[in-house]
Amino acid sequence: MNTRAARTREPFVHIPRFESTFDYVASHRPTRPVHCLYPQVLHAAASRFVSGFPGTVLYAVKANPAPPVLKGLWEAGVRDFDTASIEEIELVRRLFPEATCHFMAPARLAGTASEAFHRHGVRHFVADHPSEVARLLEFADRHTAITIRMKAFDPASVYELSTKFGAEPEACIDMLDALAASNVRAGLSFNVGSLCLHPDAYVRALTAAGRVIQSTRARIEVLDVGGGFPAPYPGLSAPPLEAFFTGISRAIDEIGLEPDISVLGEPGRALVAEGQSLLTQVILVKDDLVFLNDGIYGNLKELDISKETVTYPHRVIRPDGPHASAVRRFGIAGPTCDSLDVIPMKIALPVDLGEGDWIEFGMTGAYSNAMSTRFNGLGEARWIEILPGEPPR
Repeated sequence: MNTRAARTREPFVHIPRFESTFDYVASHRPTRPVHCLYPQVLHAAASRFVSGFPGTVLYAVKANPAPPVLKGLWEAGVRDFDTASIEEIELVRRLFPEATCHFMAPARLAGTASEAFHRHGVRHFVADHPSEVARLLEFADRHTAITIRMKAFDPASVYELSTKFGAEPEACIDMLDALAASNVRAGLSFNVGSLCLHPDAYVRALTAAGRVIQSTRARIEVLDVGGGFPAPYPGLSAPPLEAFFTGISRAIDEIGLEPDISVLGEPGRALVAEGQSLLTQVILVKDDLVFLNDGIYGNLKELDISKETVTYPHRVIRPDGPHASAVRRFGIAGPTCDSLDVIPMKIALPVDLGEGDWIEFGMTGAYSNAMSTRFNGLGEARWIEILPGEPPR
């Protein structure tokens, strides 16, 4: 390992531990945002998925690439990673040399698929266009799996992904037929959309996938049901993950897959959302608008883009004395000079909330630090570990 890699790895894997966020605030009085990792919660969520999903679990690194989070997932039994860039592949390889990386971005930067194959030993790729299939076939060998991504958005999902990715079933059949004449392992994949709220979305997609599999000349060796699995955000109406696992298993049985087909899933949010919180500080209270030291250009972006579907549980921390039990609704603004840096919802906070108080937002493990920017020179956040404390719920 080179010295640059060592410097990027060590500060994140070995992070200070505290028994509670209250203890941390009381002793350190942080003025910058802090990511609080709850390892026991992260481990429980990941173990639940690994043991319940009817196939191989690929963690979608894009959801949260922080090394301490990846380390926690590894300890919970995750050995395969859905990586979307050379940078993500290198990150996983530095931490876990024996991990299996799957290059699952349908559109890749020029030369990166070949680099992943020759330099990093990656043998799992996805494509949704004939030109990308042709590029992969230039170097693929008989151990390489090329999975064709089928368009499969379902209205049961909050975020639609099919406008950008996925081919129509007829086009998938043509690409799979082209793979039949090669020496690679052929596969089929789909993604019903992010934050899926009902198992039937996977059932419908699997039924469509079954028709493609029956129509192609290729021998399908891999079936990837993608990601989109939900996390239990407050007020979100979604059944437990076990209902998704059962629905997927039943649908797989009904379409009559060959017993040796590898079934894959690419969860991100469902593995990491619950195991992390974000500790923020109030920097200004202006009437009913609370300014925090973090916002939508930092770690609270998903509160802006989810159209109020994603909300975070929260609690106020005031180590110098109790806060009022009565609450009222406040708007939340970030610290940047941009007037767009306002969360499009109000949350209930103590009526006497004041400057210098801290607010801890729970369930920020997915798409928070992964999407944070350095706009206005802000965005730097510290990492700590909380054990045995519990996050806001």
